Amino acid sequence: MTINDYLLFVTPAVGLTGVLAGALIQARLARRNKEKEHLHDLQSKAYVDFLSSVSNVAVAQRLGDRAVVSSSLAALADAKSRICVYGSAEVVKQLAIFIRAGATLQTESEILAFTRLCLAMRLAAGMKRFDVQSTDISQVLFSLEVKDCPTPRREMA
Repeated sequence: MTINDYLLFVTPAVGLTGVLAGALIQARLARRNKEKEHLHDLQSKAYVDFLSSVSNVAVAQRLGDRAVVSSSLAALADAKSRICVYGSAEVVKQLAIFIRAGATLQTESEILAFTRLCLAMRLAAGMKRFDVQSTDISQVLFSLEVKDCPTPRREMA
């Protein structure tokens, strides 16, 4: 067997091995991309459902519609549980802060916590950190300009 005979078998085998390795790598990367995209879709849906439920509860409470409040609270609980499962760590943290603040959107500290939660959701969705200011978000959502400072606590006399 001469070197030319040897190269007749080795050259196609090396090419075929390269093609197979490339196909395997591409399949693995495509699957990983699909999994990330699916997680991103689940996150986004949970965030949107949460925001929608919060706004439905707020409007129904203002109108005194108990039936809508009840159904919206159920949807809110569902969205919160999905955020706990699929949400980014920062969004879960900001959601917990909002809930600890009271979660009624009636005080400055609650509005500030909700605004920070919205900013965390934007960041998790891939938006730039400082492309929108928290004061702009609070103005759009609440027609209020809430500064990034805690609400002073009242001292009881």
